[in-house]
Amino acid sequence: MSGRRWAICGTILGVLATMVIAAPEVSAELPVRMREVTLTVDGEQATGRVYEPEGGARDLIVAVHGHAGSAADFPEYMASIAQHTGAALLTMDQRSNNGRWRTGDWNVWAGWQDIVAATQWYRGEHPGGRTVLWGWSQGGLTSGLAAVHAPPGTYDYWVDTFGQADDFTSWTEAPLAGPDLRPQIERDAGDCGPLACPAAYAARSPALQAGRINVRRTVLLHGTADALVPFSSTLEMRAALLAAGKPVSVYTVISGRDLDGTVSPAGHGLGPVFYESGCVVERLLSDTEPPTTDYLVDTANNINTAPPPPPNSKCAN
Repeated sequence: MSGRRWAICGTILGVLATMVIAAPEVSAELPVRMREVTLTVDGEQATGRVYEPEGGARDLIVAVHGHAGSAADFPEYMASIAQHTGAALLTMDQRSNNGRWRTGDWNVWAGWQDIVAATQWYRGEHPGGRTVLWGWSQGGLTSGLAAVHAPPGTYDYWVDTFGQADDFTSWTEAPLAGPDLRPQIERDAGDCGPLACPAAYAARSPALQAGRINVRRTVLLHGTADALVPFSSTLEMRAALLAAGKPVSVYTVISGRDLDGTVSPAGHGLGPVFYESGCVVERLLSDTEPPTTDYLVDTANNINTAPPPPPNSKCAN
C-alpha cells in the first residue's frame, strides 16, 4: 500500500479484447522475452506486459502490483520467475497513463477488471496449464477482488503478499502511506467516504466476500514489522477464508534474509516477505508447496518452518 516506496463481475461484461503488441524485447541474460500489452476494458485502454520463456509456456502467473506501482516494476525479478518456472508472467498497469484511471493510483475496481480481462485474453490464446494469481500490498486487495469476480476455474491459486483485506480498513489506515491515498480510495468508491457509501466499500473488500473466492488454495504472507499494512490485515483475511471453508495457508515472517543474505525485520516492500512469496509462487507451479496451514520464519532467531526454496530461485530463506 506504500505511496512513495511502492512504485507496489462474474464474466467480464463490456470487455473489448483488442490486442496491440509491440516488438518483443529479448534479454541478453535470461531466455525470456517481454511483450507490451494493450487491451480495451470497459471502453478504456488498459496497458501491461507479459514475460514469456522462449519456447512458450503452459502455466501462467498473473502478478498484481501495489500502490504507486506499475506493470514495469521489478523486471529482472519477474523475468527470473518466468525463467525458473517456465511459466508466462502477465502483469497489468491497472489502467494506463493516459486515461481516467491513472497507473499507480488506488484503482482497485478498474484494476480487478483489467486483471481478469487480461487473464481471459491470454488464456484464450494459450489454453491449458495452471494459473497463479499473485498480488502484493494494494495488489493483494485488487487480486482478491479478481479472485472474487473471475469465472470459476480462472485461477488455481491466490498468493496475497502483505495485502489489505478490506476497503474500510484501507481508508482508515491510508494516512500511513501519505496524504494522497485517502482521496484516491474515495474516488475509486464513487467520490464517497465509507460512512456515506458503505456498499461501495463492502464491494471492494475481499474479506467480506471470501465465500466467492474459488481457488484451490490461498496463501497469505505478511511481516510482523509491516508499518504500512499491519499484520492484522492478513489475520482478517485468514479468518474470513476459514469461516467460508476455504483452504488457506499463512506465512508469518518476523525476520528473514534479503537477496544479498542480510537478515532484516520483515516489513513492507522489497524484502524477506516479498521474496518468500516469490518462492511460494514457484513451489505452487512445481508441486512442492505443501498444504500445511501455518509457517513461521524468524531467521534472526534460527526459526524457519517454511518449505525449502526451489533450486536456483531468488528467495529470502
